[in-house]
Amino acid sequence: MVTAGVIVLAGAVGVVFLSPRPSPSPAPVAATLATSPDGAEGLADSPGRIRIPVADLVPSRLPAEGVPRGWQLKEFAGQAAVDLVRSDGRVAVRLRSERASFALHRDVVVDLGAFPYLAWSWKVKRLPPAGDVRDTARDDQAAQLYVVFPRWPSPRSASDVIGYVWDSRAPVGTQLTHPRAPNVRIVVVESGGDKLDLWQRYQRNVADDYAALFGRPAPRVGTLALMVDSNDTRGAAEALIGDLVFSRRAGERAEIPSIVLR
Repeated sequence: MVTAGVIVLAGAVGVVFLSPRPSPSPAPVAATLATSPDGAEGLADSPGRIRIPVADLVPSRLPAEGVPRGWQLKEFAGQAAVDLVRSDGRVAVRLRSERASFALHRDVVVDLGAFPYLAWSWKVKRLPPAGDVRDTARDDQAAQLYVVFPRWPSPRSASDVIGYVWDSRAPVGTQLTHPRAPNVRIVVVESGGDKLDLWQRYQRNVADDYAALFGRPAPRVGTLALMVDSNDTRGAAEALIGDLVFSRRAGERAEIPSIVLR
């Protein structure tokens, strides 16, 4: 998982906190973002939403191997396999794990008071069969999206995190506190293999989720992270993830026609 200046990743290998040195000038990722009058940073492609692309620049030829522009990679176990692909008319980032655990993360500042809804779409092609978010010895998931809320002055220990995951076994609606990180809450939004190889779209009112999970109003979002892992169960996992969109109202679509991304 991640935040603006902090990476808080709760994967199968445990919880890792990374705090880059603060810099007076914007980081390269932040430099690609636009700021709205509401204080939200992102790619504002319409007045009511903030788009977070899976790549700031899409290569002319796909698939394209490597970490997409605008994102950073953190490997926890094994070797990451990341590439940009075109799938069913959209550009997506593909994450593949062979007994590995890794995440892509990027800084983004969003005021949930103005843009409370987060929409995204993903397609899981392979689940770690024995993965179960409820069991620390089998805590592997093919598709994971983390929203990180930095809490200063102690971001390493105090940043709050919400993780939305597609689990192999835990039922949809399962909510839990990560056993190795009390500041991390997990929400299962999809479960099992019935919808494998099909694009699935989700929208969450992150402001409401935060209030329900942490018992207080949501602060600003600081970072987003996309993660896959299959190292605990020593298996394989694969997922494709499309653009993410924060919006003022429910119903905004996460799918952006690929021509817009060029």
